[in-house]
Amino acid sequence: MSGTPLCCSCMSKAPVYLDTSSKLSYCDKCFLEHVYKKTVKTIKHYQMLQPNDKIMLALSGGKDSITLTDIMGRISKRMNGIQLFAVTIDEGVETEKGSYRTEAISFARSVAEKYSIPYKVYSYKQLFGENLSRYVDAKAYSGSACSVCGVFRRRALNLAAKELGATKIATGHNKDDEAQTFLMNVLRGDLERIIRSNNENPEFIPRIKPLKRLFEREIAMYAYLRGYNFQTNECPFSQETVRDKMRVLLEQSNTFISGVYDALLNLQDELIQQLNKDRSTINHCRSCGGPTSPKREICKACEYKQALEVLGTLN
Repeated sequence: MSGTPLCCSCMSKAPVYLDTSSKLSYCDKCFLEHVYKKTVKTIKHYQMLQPNDKIMLALSGGKDSITLTDIMGRISKRMNGIQLFAVTIDEGVETEKGSYRTEAISFARSVAEKYSIPYKVYSYKQLFGENLSRYVDAKAYSGSACSVCGVFRRRALNLAAKELGATKIATGHNKDDEAQTFLMNVLRGDLERIIRSNNENPEFIPRIKPLKRLFEREIAMYAYLRGYNFQTNECPFSQETVRDKMRVLLEQSNTFISGVYDALLNLQDELIQQLNKDRSTINHCRSCGGPTSPKREICKACEYKQALEVLGTLN
């Protein structure tokens, strides 16, 4: 019928997704191909993959990591020499219905099996002696539960990658995540974190973010159209954070500043290229020997562990 909108790509089917930035509409099939090609373009632009790379996928079971695994699985079939394996980090958070991660692990294992990707689960209990719930109950840290969880998660992924012989860690961070993080670092005046976001230090397994130029809503639609189940329940320890405020601020800014997300990521790329790479330094934790931030003698993970041990002796 005349006037009926059609997919901008195939010009034959009704659209299911409108790209608010470009104002282009896509049908289901063309949208999936659009997201795949956009991810491949990002990987090529940032030179994320090299022949014989061993990529550890950080597969949490949420929409971002499910989409990451699906797209990387498709890419690995076309790019010879790339080895993939996936890891889920189980925080050990218990709810009234049981472990918070049980459902997510099931979804994660399903997509890994689809592409015959070796899959393994690591727990905080296994790596750090106690589950996150124990740290929260003991209050062996200052700040939110999300803060201590983030410290342990980053360390857990690095430990798992080293054990499995990975050359790189792929995470499902999206455009929303990256813009929020960069804006937080700018507002805090934290140049060191901006520099370290490039992840050039040899003490850490390099991280790649193939989805960093995709909006969260694009990833959610991709996972839905591909027929995947993914974890939607929030962690019981989640609470409003500075990141939540950055999310609202960016969403509001994007209504009157067109392309604000891409502008921030482009600025971040330019800053990293121009800043002196030698300016970012790193120390080694005197407790575990692992990498820690400048001016710190003990890494955050060991600091939390030692605090919990002290509390244990007092109880």
